[in-house]
Amino acid sequence: MPATDFRPWCSNMFQMLAIGGVWGVPRSGLVFRREADALQLIAPDSLDAAQAADLESITAHFAEAGIAVRH
Repeated sequence: MPATDFRPWCSNMFQMLAIGGVWGVPRSGLVFRREADALQLIAPDSLDAAQAADLESITAHFAEAGIAVRH
């Protein structure tokens, strides 16, 4: 089975957000704010294992689309 290409989805999600807009991931509760050129994690004090795994995956997929995720 080929790997899923998330680049179009990530690019569309990023472009849909206004600068300063927020995007939340319901399954893990992570929340990001759009900056001009990146997504900024609005971080809790610490991440549990599921949140850390989601953050790693989100960071990788958005990087493939040319969008930085800061945390």
